[in-house]
Amino acid sequence: MGDLSFADIFSLLPKTENPKQTFVDGVPYILHEDHRWCLPIVLVAQQGGLLPKPCTVAMFDWHHDALNPLQSASDELKRLRIKPTIKGVTSLCAKYVKKNDDDWLKAGMELGFFGDAVIFGVDDTSEREKFRSYRDHLGSTHKIEMCTLPKNALSYEGRLTDAIRRDKFGTMWEILGWEVKGASARFISGLPKILLTIDLDCFAIPWRDYIIPWPDFVFESEFHVRAGHCRSGQFFFRELASKAGLVTIARETRCCGGSENAQSILQSLIHYGFEDKFSF
Repeated sequence: MGDLSFADIFSLLPKTENPKQTFVDGVPYILHEDHRWCLPIVLVAQQGGLLPKPCTVAMFDWHHDALNPLQSASDELKRLRIKPTIKGVTSLCAKYVKKNDDDWLKAGMELGFFGDAVIFGVDDTSEREKFRSYRDHLGSTHKIEMCTLPKNALSYEGRLTDAIRRDKFGTMWEILGWEVKGASARFISGLPKILLTIDLDCFAIPWRDYIIPWPDFVFESEFHVRAGHCRSGQFFFRELASKAGLVTIARETRCCGGSENAQSILQSLIHYGFEDKFSF
């Protein structure tokens, strides 16, 4: 990497972030708290050559986090687009990016960190069409696609398999580097590394006044039960992770129903999604 390591910037993050780092096949995996704080982490990865700039974003989240940045952030985003610094981006996250983490994705696009994005697992997709295209302040257009979780998307006539509906789903396939030919669907090899970023609330269930972690049988079904093309959700998830130059995991404790829930979800995700290949 370059002059800065991830460990060097961890001290600049709020104590509430409590960042932790591990590696899987040489790829850094970083656990932290609020999703917006992945922005300075991504900057370090891009400065160190782990990710291209801009990079494609593959995200797992209960929310799309794709609202427009606040108008009050405009001048700071423009300044940091020209000369991004770690301290500048951490200050941006503290002062200008919303604390409920619903605008960090487009803030990253404004900074030039992100190109296009695919978001898996969004609970409310009623406004999907509204967010499919975003033009940043320099006039670059970014595509944002929302998708069901992989098991459903890999099923018969799913969003990752239905060649007949290429006109509808082709943009998402292009962003992911996913190729669908007849009954065959796979990732294209040799493409630039992507950011895989995960919000643990993607694997929680809101019910009345409660937020409940997925039970084991739901994890088992979503990751291990095979869908169409004899592929499981875990297969797709694992292959997506192999395309990443950086993986970040946001605990988002308040959206998971508390720290115990977040920890439970994390352990289940590591087990069912990543086959227990790492721990923090």
